[in-house]
Amino acid sequence: MEPIKSIIIAGGGYAGIIAANRLARKKLPIKITLISAEEEFHERIRNHQVICGTLAKTYSIKSLLHKNVEFKTAKITKIESQTKEVFLSDNKSIHYDYLIYALGVQRKTDKALPNTYISIVEKSDCVRLANVLKTMIQPKITILGAGLSGIETVAELAETFPFANLSLVDAGKLGAGFSESAGNWMKGYIAEHKINLVEDSYIQSFEKDSLITKSGKKIEHDVCILSNGLVASPVGMTSGLPTNEIGQLLVNEFLELKHNPYVLVAGDAAKVISPDHTHLRMACATALPMGIYAAERLSHILGLKSKLGVKPFSLSYMGRNVSLGRKDGVIQSSLADDTPHGKVWKSRMAAWIKEIICKLTIQSFKLEKYMDIYVWKG
Repeated sequence: MEPIKSIIIAGGGYAGIIAANRLARKKLPIKITLISAEEEFHERIRNHQVICGTLAKTYSIKSLLHKNVEFKTAKITKIESQTKEVFLSDNKSIHYDYLIYALGVQRKTDKALPNTYISIVEKSDCVRLANVLKTMIQPKITILGAGLSGIETVAELAETFPFANLSLVDAGKLGAGFSESAGNWMKGYIAEHKINLVEDSYIQSFEKDSLITKSGKKIEHDVCILSNGLVASPVGMTSGLPTNEIGQLLVNEFLELKHNPYVLVAGDAAKVISPDHTHLRMACATALPMGIYAAERLSHILGLKSKLGVKPFSLSYMGRNVSLGRKDGVIQSSLADDTPHGKVWKSRMAAWIKEIICKLTIQSFKLEKYMDIYVWKG
């Protein structure tokens, strides 16, 4: 009888959960343990709703996992790849035969910033911000970073707090990654809701009650929401694993850690070093396929036939989407390399499509407990 292999999945985000559920149904002599610092699943694509109190439902990680996956709530502090051990904050360690590293990203720690600056990345910060906003009547709120998260946050705030004075600030242009038509729709929404849009502005100074741009412009605020400056979990770097400057683990086209085939990486924590993967971006749309692939690749390594796992990981994007409050949005179709191209859906139809996409993410977790349901364009 084959010895049972211990599989540790580090992280209970999009990549970690779906990897666990796909792997749990494989007929392999394995024991799967998923480790997460939180008991509740962090639906990061809805952080703007947490801030504004429009999030209707939350889920425990355990409720989303296959019954054959052991769930452990603990914070991972270090990985010892030579001895194959995962160290936890209680000073205990767990041995693994194979590890799927899916610890994701977090806010960039900057202790020098005043407490009027709150990041959108962590759910705990979003909850804290929601409580702060409840106490304000006509707050001045600045959102720094006009990427997808920044746009969705300022739009949700505009609907929830109509008397707020809102500013959206970015070093580049609003709507990067979208077509001109999609960008103009978003700018129209910004103008209609009287949001102060500040583009092409690098921030030189972070004052307690204002941002100072390099040109000397002062943008006042009561609260500044940071939707920029993502970094990967520090565990990889702390463990001496190969990383880039923001802590993402460097992997090959099979999502395997360099010089270490016993560690696979999935989700925002992975940086694929391959000319065929330069288009990959941090997103739920990337993390889910990576999670499935990591499970299939590991199945192949352990001796099962896998059409996915035998080939390098590949992902062709189909588009990107952004909600503008609860009743508006933009869906942009794209080429495989994420270049905007083709049809754009707007208004209520786009908002409906975006909500369906968010709900399907949770449904994918649940259905993967029972069948291979999640597919993507490779």
